[in-house]
Amino acid sequence: MPEPGPGEVLIKVRSCGICGSDLHVFKHQKHTIETARSLGADVTELERAYNQGVVLGHEFVGEVCAFGPGTERALAVGDRVVSMPFVLKQGAPVLIGSNPETTGAYAEYMTLTEAMLLKVPATVPTEAAAFVEPLGIAVHSVNKAALPDGAAAVIVGAGPIGLAITAVLRARGVRTIIASDLSPKRRELAARMGASDVVNGAEQSPIALAAEKAPGAPLVIFENTGAPGMLGRLVLEAPQNARIVVTGIASGNESFLPMVAIAKELSMVFVIYYSPEEFADALRLIEQGLFDWQALHTGTVGLDGIAGAFSELADPEKHAKILIDPWSDGSLN
Repeated sequence: MPEPGPGEVLIKVRSCGICGSDLHVFKHQKHTIETARSLGADVTELERAYNQGVVLGHEFVGEVCAFGPGTERALAVGDRVVSMPFVLKQGAPVLIGSNPETTGAYAEYMTLTEAMLLKVPATVPTEAAAFVEPLGIAVHSVNKAALPDGAAAVIVGAGPIGLAITAVLRARGVRTIIASDLSPKRRELAARMGASDVVNGAEQSPIALAAEKAPGAPLVIFENTGAPGMLGRLVLEAPQNARIVVTGIASGNESFLPMVAIAKELSMVFVIYYSPEEFADALRLIEQGLFDWQALHTGTVGLDGIAGAFSELADPEKHAKILIDPWSDGSLN
């Protein structure tokens, strides 16, 4: 049982989402270390995390159980809370769920920094609150896109982040949203999230369809796959003055033709995380019913079922988002 330190609160984890980055760390952490070393980076902390092991989990909602010394106690025991996935150590933010020093939410209990907590409104279901973190990334991605008036959007990859971006775009009033994915199930979910059209990217170009549906409109392309060669392909297909927003994590080096990007005057933005205001905006979207989290929640497992859930998530036709309930049995339901 962890003990909350100064400024910290003990939290009972109620639900935690399995994130694509958790799968990425599980599968590619060794390769990431080798790549970082080849670039001259200090990999001491990465190697320590790899050798000691970490408790994953950063998409969570929990219940306040106890307060550490020096806390303000504006919240009450029993309140449900969410938090950006950081704790403050000696005044500096430390990422939750990626190093041995901070226990992630694949656990029954964890300690969090009191100042980072947001109370979950009574009208928001516990499982819904577990979607605040990935929805925060979508809010940030759309904000970074700086959508021009009348813009059309292309969603490349309708996984959980691509689907959340679709929902945020629809909430912002974007009318032409073309979602592309190889999976029929994910295309179905994209339509439910608010995409105006969905395509199989192997059979039809979403960029060409966007030009057809919204001729002359500024185009913003959200790349959410991290698939090898995708960035270079989008640079070739993008129209003049398009903006490419990259959320997908490629596991290796990527390349594109700079002359093509220059000739088209493309802009490219890479995004990660969000501001505290964007995180709070994500919670408000859920509270206002503007994010169909039920469509994405396709299963729940206990702690003993996490390994099986990782395997299940390899098939996009089976699952979109699996949540972990540390207090349930291990079977997938």
